[in-house]
Amino acid sequence: MKAREFARWIQERIPRLRAFLGSLRVQGERAFAEARNWLREDRRRLWGALAIALAAGLGLAATHSQAIGRYARVIFSTRAMAPLTDEARRAAASRAQQLAAALDSRLDRKAKFGGEAWTSARMLVALREGDPAYARRVEARRIEAYFRSVSGPECACWRKLPDGRHPNHLGITAWTLWAFSAYGVPAHKSEIEFVLSTQNREGWWPLLAGATDPRFASTYGTAAAILALHEQSALAQKGRQRERIAGAVQRGASWLRGQASAGRGRWTDYPAWPKAKERRELVSVSGFALYALHRVGAQRLADLDREWLANLPAEIPEARRGEISGKLVKIGSRTYRDDSPYHALPWAILGTLSAYPNGTISERARAVQWLERALEPGGAIHALKGTEGPIAAEALFALRSYPEITGNK
Repeated sequence: MKAREFARWIQERIPRLRAFLGSLRVQGERAFAEARNWLREDRRRLWGALAIALAAGLGLAATHSQAIGRYARVIFSTRAMAPLTDEARRAAASRAQQLAAALDSRLDRKAKFGGEAWTSARMLVALREGDPAYARRVEARRIEAYFRSVSGPECACWRKLPDGRHPNHLGITAWTLWAFSAYGVPAHKSEIEFVLSTQNREGWWPLLAGATDPRFASTYGTAAAILALHEQSALAQKGRQRERIAGAVQRGASWLRGQASAGRGRWTDYPAWPKAKERRELVSVSGFALYALHRVGAQRLADLDREWLANLPAEIPEARRGEISGKLVKIGSRTYRDDSPYHALPWAILGTLSAYPNGTISERARAVQWLERALEPGGAIHALKGTEGPIAAEALFALRSYPEITGNK
């Protein structure tokens, strides 16, 4: 289009543009006038609507003030620690003190400690956790002498009872070696070798030594074994032994991480059990496994942590609630029932605290709410008095393991 023709085209359309702009101005003035008239005539209605909206907002804030406060605490606190209320922390610290006093009074420091190896080991670990001074109250030589006096007669390991009617137990052995490390007692080479020799090439451990079939691969046995080896590694004298321990822990952690139920952050008792419907997904074993992975420094746990937080138990487990797998484990020609008692509450608490830093804001807020329900006055943990032995020891361990609960560093 030539310049002269374009100028003529523009001139022809200017009146239309003026008319259009004029109509917009008229419509705008009309709308403004109508709005002004509405404000004059219906001012009461406007203020009434504003009052209703304000009241609704205030009601919503009052109804959900705790949730709003919880979210605020989560957002403005360090991501590493769950920001529990002062009330929950004080109640938990008080309960920890009472449990520690009760367990300490039951601990026979000169003879049988807690009465048998597994209970004794859990009590000793719990009393030492978060209390460095406690190691000075119990003589390490007495700990060493007692446990070695009740070890299995044919192995450098421990059993439910030391006689030959009971199989060699990786869970009890692991807790014993953990108790040793808590009080600075290095395990004998034969004891470390026992744990290392019972690990499968794929990384797992059975709960009962000698059960070599893959269906007897145990979540609890593997978690306990990597914990024991990890705790003992600092006391290992030789570099070669430390390397072997580190390699075993890494393989065990890798296997354990890979056995979590897809999308749930949970573990079954025996992940390779041939009948899937018979595998038991236990909160106690799951929390123990997740805590063990964190304690040994396993990598790539963020997805597992978020899955755990997304699937927190709807109800807080009862304080004395025990879970038993009940699987029949075959060793040679003999069969033993896995009647090991697992306790849901302490390991659910520890699993939640372990997973907390990797959660989203909403997941962390829900975790804080869940923890406060368990720890506040009247919460599940307060049903324990310290006379319950193993469950009280594990509860004390849970309360002392993270500084946001009791303030221990």
